[in-house]
Amino acid sequence: MLELSITFWQRRVVMWPASAMLTGNGVAFILRVPGTEHGDWWSLRGAPIFVSVAALSLLSKHVIRVRGRHLFNPSNLGLVVCFLVLGALHADPQDLWWGPLSPGIVAALVVIAAGGVAITYRQGLLGVAAPFFVTFAVGTGVLAWSGHAMTARWSSVPVEGASYWWVLVSSPEILVFSLFMITDPRTIPVGRVGRVVFGAGVAVVATLLVAPQRTEYATKVAILASLVLVCAARPLIERLAPAVEDERDDPRVWLRTAPSGRPALARRVPLLGLGAVAFLAATVGAGHGAREPRPVVSEAAAGERPDVEVPAGAVPAVEIGASAERTQPPLVDETAQQMGHDLVAGLLVAPGPSYEFETMTVELLRDPDEPQAPPRLGIAATGTVTSDGETVPFDGSFAMADAGGYFVITERLP
Repeated sequence: MLELSITFWQRRVVMWPASAMLTGNGVAFILRVPGTEHGDWWSLRGAPIFVSVAALSLLSKHVIRVRGRHLFNPSNLGLVVCFLVLGALHADPQDLWWGPLSPGIVAALVVIAAGGVAITYRQGLLGVAAPFFVTFAVGTGVLAWSGHAMTARWSSVPVEGASYWWVLVSSPEILVFSLFMITDPRTIPVGRVGRVVFGAGVAVVATLLVAPQRTEYATKVAILASLVLVCAARPLIERLAPAVEDERDDPRVWLRTAPSGRPALARRVPLLGLGAVAFLAATVGAGHGAREPRPVVSEAAAGERPDVEVPAGAVPAVEIGASAERTQPPLVDETAQQMGHDLVAGLLVAPGPSYEFETMTVELLRDPDEPQAPPRLGIAATGTVTSDGETVPFDGSFAMADAGGYFVITERLP
């Protein structure tokens, strides 16, 4: 409705709102509101947030303009403002990890990657997407190699090392960002050299912003914010890069030739090499504070594992609940059974009531006040509990944490 009204006021025509639909779809694809139940496809939870962000995104296209073109990618700017203003309690970017590989996940990846490459190739925009992806993959690879770690609401352990790098480079979110968002023809430089610089620049800024972040939420917002910053610098990039009609507006020609027409290869290759080294060194330095993963359970809480004999039959067959099936690292039956064994062992050692369990199910325990916090593993159990000679039915949960080869009870819950 905004786009129809604005174009009618400006041009006195009723125009199909293709641009507005693209902006709205971009917002709807990435924005999530914590607390929305999976499967409730017609939920209106957070509707004012979606509408406000889409409206802000669209209006930015008409208000913030430089030389007759809007400066920022509309949906990107609206989303970044939303996440910075509202915070993780009220808004969330789509997860970087969509779940374990399955036919549905593979199909989504193929559609996004193949469709994105086909569209950007036909529009001549691979010169933006490819430099971004290659530079980002190298930068985050060095970041992962340096020991960077982050927490995520879908992982019960810190995401680090090769897993961290693979989550980023194979994420559908990053594919959409590189193939569809940063390649908006209206917000990128016109020249070919400028587009290469623009794409690589977004990757450099994204990597440096991601480096100090400890959480997935902050990592996602940092990646989105990198495009806002580089879009703000687009007029400068266009001014410094060769003009479209210049014969040097070809990355290969530009690399070899100076503005005066003299050979420049011997000078520009070392400069680019020094720039790459400086970029990677800055990445390692910026990630210093996020290098050591925070322990899930303290040493004081873990202590020494008590030597206790668990009676035969005290641990029922432990099931893996639906909420625990979509977490990293993947839970297997052996781990679930070990959790049940360690739960009984911990209860036998600790003073207090005695339990007899009939069922045990591993579930994910989440704090509604911290929707982005890593999930805690827990066991929902039923049976009986005996205290002061009185036996009553029991139906409750125990939060548990990996203390390095065995699990400890961190909290008893209703």
